Amino acid sequence: MLRTVGIWTLAIVVGLFFVLAGFSKLAGPSGANWAIRLSHWGYPAGTRYAIGGVEMLSGVGLLIPSFRRWAAVILAAVMLGAFATHLLHGEFLRLIPPLVLGALLYALFAWQSRAPEKASR
Repeated sequence: MLRTVGIWTLAIVVGLFFVLAGFSKLAGPSGANWAIRLSHWGYPAGTRYAIGGVEMLSGVGLLIPSFRRWAAVILAAVMLGAFATHLLHGEFLRLIPPLVLGALLYALFAWQSRAPEKASR
């Protein structure tokens, strides 16, 4: 029971974060800022649409138990890309969010992958 509550809590919090982060890359002034940032890092400005879409879809995928593992793996790959980008550009403080989110995604994946709890006696 506690494991199930923990998985759902983590999935909701991390999923919501990624949906909002993805949305910020797609809409409004924040989207334009993301285009500038991505260009600065050597990516095409339109990459924000792909990254934002993947973040939003995978964030929702964390809320669907049959998709949760794949969504966590995909988002971990996105975080690995973010980590590598910041590392290569010497943006060391910006390494923290992908590390923390990657760790949370790993925890969610590992927790979800464990055998189900046995019923209480």
